Amino acid sequence: MFKKTVAALAMAAGIALSTGVVLAPAAQAAPSDCNAGGLCVYWNANYSGAVQTVYQDNDDLSMYSNFNDSLGGSAFNNGNSCNVVVYAQKYAQGQGWILYRGQGWTQIQSNLPQILSNRWCTV
Repeated sequence: MFKKTVAALAMAAGIALSTGVVLAPAAQAAPSDCNAGGLCVYWNANYSGAVQTVYQDNDDLSMYSNFNDSLGGSAFNNGNSCNVVVYAQKYAQGQGWILYRGQGWTQIQSNLPQILSNRWCTV
């Protein structure tokens, strides 16, 4: 029975992938101190410590300590209707990381040591 269940799940996953179906992650409850409409970045992991919030596209976030030194912190997209793309470089240069609306990163890893710019509603 176990093998049949695994086989059925694998087949369903294969069908979903081959048809181009992409499942979005389930929405999370926003941290209580992350204002509606904002991209919130916390000094510490798990949405703790000081929070700084931005609301529109930004070319240079280096003046915000949580964004300038995001490694080990956390982030949450509490946007009203859009995903946000964050960049480790100013002016949305280089690789971007998508943070889906209603989703967060409980601990920002070493591939994003700083968030120096962002763009809303591009993906």
